[in-house]
Amino acid sequence: MPHKTGWPWDAASDANLGTEKDFPKISIITPSYNQGQYIEETIRSIVLQNYPNYELIIIDAGSTDNTLEVIKKYEPWITYWVSEKDRGQSHAIRKGLAVATGDIINWINSDDICAPGAFHHIANELTLDTKDVVCGYCDYFLGGLDNLDLRNMRMGISATVGDTILSHKINQPSTFFKASVIKSLDIDEQFHYAMDLDMWYRYLLIAGQDRVVLSDKLLTYFRLHDTSKSVSESARFEGDIRKVFYNIVYSTNGSPALLAFMSRSIPEFAAFTPTRYPVQIPEAELKPFMRFLAWRAVNFYNEAGDLAAAKECLRIARQSGQPLDATLIRQLIKHYAMPKVLLRWLARS
Repeated sequence: MPHKTGWPWDAASDANLGTEKDFPKISIITPSYNQGQYIEETIRSIVLQNYPNYELIIIDAGSTDNTLEVIKKYEPWITYWVSEKDRGQSHAIRKGLAVATGDIINWINSDDICAPGAFHHIANELTLDTKDVVCGYCDYFLGGLDNLDLRNMRMGISATVGDTILSHKINQPSTFFKASVIKSLDIDEQFHYAMDLDMWYRYLLIAGQDRVVLSDKLLTYFRLHDTSKSVSESARFEGDIRKVFYNIVYSTNGSPALLAFMSRSIPEFAAFTPTRYPVQIPEAELKPFMRFLAWRAVNFYNEAGDLAAAKECLRIARQSGQPLDATLIRQLIKHYAMPKVLLRWLARS
């Protein structure tokens, strides 16, 4: 194997150990399956953080490549590891959550990398008595860190929870949760691709955005390669996202017409079991989300000739603040004024 240079091969992070008031324990869960060519970089990027209070938990699904050889090489620095068949990535993360003992928790996949100094930045910025989540930046790379594809990606938040949900951006590797929060949220195993988005949205529906810290620090690197799910199975991510959106509307007692519209875009909807999420934020926080979906449904039902369903979704759009413009006025005339005129004409004829 040729000698590798750069982070995380040459040296430990040079973060200053004296900058924090204390050192909250950071738990990293690494789900793994046949990523032996990458997992050593992942492990080293965690071990070489030069941070005194962390634990690394590796949940391997029974890899058949050189993954176990790499794990055993770094076993003295790994708090817990297991290699056995599981039900997929979501199940692996749940297994890791069950044994994690840290104050702050995240999962870092076995092909991604923590940035130097990340743990110190997290400890400095996530004040656990007043905040629940820290969202930092993530760089995407191809092959090696000298080949960055996208820079300065961050999940972020928008004006309202509804606006944040509509952006459906997730930067999971650089989003670290307070342990009690992520454990109470748990991971929904019905999601094999968007389990992170589902958990993030469920958090926002309960707590809103006031306890989220937006960090300007680079915390992780996300690897793009042909065999990663993000690249090879991107269409399946979209299917999961549509299920999450459906669950949100279902949890707010959305109308049957709107839910029926949303169900049409969910692959194999008959096999999907909707989940009712706890919703504790004000209804106004979700108006942009509901308005967007309802207006799309109006246009769909208009094309389909289902005027009753279109009228119901138009009502939802208006309640959610759809702007009164020429397009909306035409819809209001079509669904409210026009039918009455037609009924009177038919009564006279």
